Amino acid sequence: MSDSETTHEPSRPPVREMNAMAIASFVVSLVGLCNPLGILGLIFGYVAKRQIRDRGNAGGGLATAGIVLGWVSLIGFILLIVFAAAGAFGSWLGWVNDHNN
Repeated sequence: MSDSETTHEPSRPPVREMNAMAIASFVVSLVGLCNPLGILGLIFGYVAKRQIRDRGNAGGGLATAGIVLGWVSLIGFILLIVFAAAGAFGSWLGWVNDHNN
């Protein structure tokens, strides 16, 4: 083979490293649905988004999913507390009314 007949391998795009905070955000948000642990997933997701933008890592979709699930978890947890408090207050009012009559 002469120099003019050299074969070239097809070039591959560089593999981007997966952002660990994006993975942590998704996992913690998924595990923390409707409990306070979901807040950590929300925080991890925003940190991961910044790291992905600054470093050029992969994992933007996981970070976004972690943020969405984190917000769902936070809203679900707040609603759970509100409904539990409303139920407890209603039960307390029923008890007070029963004892005052």
